[in-house]
Amino acid sequence: MTLLGFHDVTKSYDGATRPAVADVSLTVDPGEDVAIVGPSGAGKTTLLRLATGALRPDSGRVTIDGDPDPDRTQTALVYQEGALLERRSVLSNVVVGTLGSQSRLRGLLEPLYPRDPERAIQLLERAGIAEYADTRVDQLSSGERQRVACVRALVQESRLLLADEPTANLDPTTSQRILDLLSAALDDRSLIVVIHDIDLALEHFERIVGFSGGTVRFDKPPSRVSAADVDRLFDESATTAGSTRATRAQPRSKPGVQSDQ
Repeated sequence: MTLLGFHDVTKSYDGATRPAVADVSLTVDPGEDVAIVGPSGAGKTTLLRLATGALRPDSGRVTIDGDPDPDRTQTALVYQEGALLERRSVLSNVVVGTLGSQSRLRGLLEPLYPRDPERAIQLLERAGIAEYADTRVDQLSSGERQRVACVRALVQESRLLLADEPTANLDPTTSQRILDLLSAALDDRSLIVVIHDIDLALEHFERIVGFSGGTVRFDKPPSRVSAADVDRLFDESATTAGSTRATRAQPRSKPGVQSDQ
């Protein structure tokens, strides 16, 4: 059964000349890992926010397990820049991810006095940052902060894990580690990652969705994504937006990636 479904979904913002998301239909099954690639301003982040319920579509439906009004604790989002509590410790930031399942009183106390931190510590160990559990977030590097943000989402144990540019501005080694961390969480969960690096998308994900101008331009396994597909993706966006052509990574020549199609 489909876990996440977009059914003819359109979303516009006040004052915009065109919809951020335009008549999108897309489904994701349990256990799938999907990369959404495309230029800046394509509507990718809006798509994720629609999936979490932070935004409501102007028309169409977003469903989880077929339910158009699901329990949103089924989704967890790794935000751009982490959206962390700067003056709190790493552990306090991570346990914030459990607050949706806590009583109101417990939710106030949990970040300061975690009742059961074992799960959080295990995930921090897997992320390679357990030694920073008591360190304030504002003392960490960008890569360490992003790993904290990923662990905070993972500790929620939601069925749908979403990440918005989790590797932006990170070095290749840290980017690989973050994607490995997110992928390791897959079982019956689904993972959807908005990512700017085409090469990382092709290397780590079983399904690539090209998104520009608020619409799905292609939806393919990585072995079928060609350099021409990527060229068209960014050219279409520039044409639709009336802007200059965006800068992006090109697929490298590697086994299984076609040079054209």
